Amino acid sequence: MMTEFEMSDLGLLSYYLGIEVEQQKSQILFRQSAYAKKILSQFKMTDCNATKHPMEPKTQLHKDLEGTPVDATEHRRIIGCLRYLLHTRSDLSYSVGMASIYMERPTIMHHKVVKQTLKYLKGRIHFGLAYVKRPQEIGVFGYSDSDLASDFEGRKSTSGMTFHFNESLVSWNS
Repeated sequence: MMTEFEMSDLGLLSYYLGIEVEQQKSQILFRQSAYAKKILSQFKMTDCNATKHPMEPKTQLHKDLEGTPVDATEHRRIIGCLRYLLHTRSDLSYSVGMASIYMERPTIMHHKVVKQTLKYLKGRIHFGLAYVKRPQEIGVFGYSDSDLASDFEGRKSTSGMTFHFNESLVSWNS
């Protein structure tokens, strides 16, 4: 192609749209560590204590019409930033998705979930996707889970799934 078009070789891909790419002989890693640190700094959470879960287990969110409202603009900005992290962070899909449902009138209850996700992010800044090169049998497998009508207002169900090619996560949804 270089004979037909004017171009230059920049070497291996290392950074693309905020995604850090680390290419090694045996694997390729995708992370958004710098962006995660920027989010924590932007929302003054760099000194927070890390938590083990992106959302407290058994948390049930609802519209909370009597709850104290929080700054909706800031709440939406945090969720927007977290949504961009989902390109390499499947572990955040459920908590960010649940927080996204209640952006119209967020209350303290909804904001606590978002803060919990930020605290989880603080302890796992370097998490990402790893694609390992191994000569082995090809295996495609998936996991799914769902609940039935857990949403208090609309009686909607929640589901999630992941698909793996060998040991590498290639698709997820929540």
